[in-house]
Amino acid sequence: MKTNCDYHPTRIAHWSCPQCNAQLCPDCVTERDKGGYLQGQMLQLCPKCNVPVDWVGVENIIAPFWNRLPKIFAYPLALQTLLLMIILAVISMVTWKMGMIGLVLNGVIWLIVLKYSFEALKTTARGDLGPPKINSETISQDIHQVLKQYLIYIILFFVAGWLVVTLGPLLGFAFVLAVLFFIPAMIILLVTTGSLLHALNPLMFVPLVTRIGWGYLLMYFFLFLLASAPAIAGQYIMRFFPVDLHLLLYSFAESYYTIVSYHLMGYVILQYHDQVGYQVDFEDFRDPSEERSKPAEVDPDAAVLNEVTPLIQDGKLDEAIATIKQMTGTAGIKGVNLAERYFTLLKMKKQPAELLRHGVDYLDLLAGQNEKTKALEVYHECLTLNPKFLPTVNALYKLGGWLNETGKIKEAVGIYNRLVKAYPDSPMLPKAYFRAAQVFNDRLMNPDRARKILNGLISKYPDHEITPQVRNYLASI
Repeated sequence: MKTNCDYHPTRIAHWSCPQCNAQLCPDCVTERDKGGYLQGQMLQLCPKCNVPVDWVGVENIIAPFWNRLPKIFAYPLALQTLLLMIILAVISMVTWKMGMIGLVLNGVIWLIVLKYSFEALKTTARGDLGPPKINSETISQDIHQVLKQYLIYIILFFVAGWLVVTLGPLLGFAFVLAVLFFIPAMIILLVTTGSLLHALNPLMFVPLVTRIGWGYLLMYFFLFLLASAPAIAGQYIMRFFPVDLHLLLYSFAESYYTIVSYHLMGYVILQYHDQVGYQVDFEDFRDPSEERSKPAEVDPDAAVLNEVTPLIQDGKLDEAIATIKQMTGTAGIKGVNLAERYFTLLKMKKQPAELLRHGVDYLDLLAGQNEKTKALEVYHECLTLNPKFLPTVNALYKLGGWLNETGKIKEAVGIYNRLVKAYPDSPMLPKAYFRAAQVFNDRLMNPDRARKILNGLISKYPDHEITPQVRNYLASI
């Protein structure tokens, strides 16, 4: 049963005060900037006790997917996503008469839709319930995951054909039915682990289905309806329209239902993350429908930027650096824009010592804003200057996750090792151990090492908030 806010009984509680046990919604907590190396990250406090509150966890915040279906179906109707679907549908309509070139272009269009859908699944599973931004990173980065899905279909097709030829059509037909049932589980494993072998391994996808339970059956029912919808609409409704309009609507419907399907699978991972052993962090959770209305943010370093910009335009780079140092003083740089400008100036003037010192603060700001691509770029630049460069614990934790996502698995493991050694007393340590274990099991195919890490984690932190997830994940290995 969900816990509601003590002061707003109609709203779900997001926070719990460890001192007075008050259950609080986002409007009730007091927020304060953590300051220092954690500048830009907010600390949530109980308004009565003025102590940091505990996040109640995603299971109390989100509704079961069957109660959220209207929002799930409205997911692709955000302005950017809607424009993407319309533009791709128009291109598909125009190119269908272009022969082989048209087929190739339509294949590219489908790759874009599938890649965006993959990103929707990943971000939803992490707790971000808003559609991914449409940019070059979203569309092109990690495209190999989409190709791996095609490879899954090809492998399963050849296995089914081999069964039909060698063991008869009845067994081949039974295999196809089983595959159709487990395909969503395979896709979930492919996106969350990045491993083709895990996705095709019955010892992985069958336990995943059993842990989710009847929720998987209900999800599968809706996925079946979503997969059938474009064909049914094309057969019984759209065929009465002019050919071009038929093609336009059919292409749009395919894109729409594909994005909804992947968002639904991601939401199921989020809802059942404890059973699946998938970690969800408060920092990543975002539900646009629950966000408080906030005034437009003013750049905290606007005054400094106004002073510095003319100096840079006039080529007075040394003076610009001195002005930034003088105006920020002990308070430090608070915004990403000025931090990026200062970092660039230090590179141009070849001041490596100051660049590395500033790099720690800059990375923390980027991590706080979830600027994945830029953060990884800055980290590698600093590491090139000094292999011993050490970001803050929060930045290291985020960097490890992003490196894992982009396929740089060994670097991700190295990041987690650095975090453990450099910050042995950090409260982030249990989460870092858990992430490292997931990398060893899901990406490096080393379950023995993963079990060793997880058993050590349970032994050292038996009462930590993620220990139930750790136990569930350990049981699935």
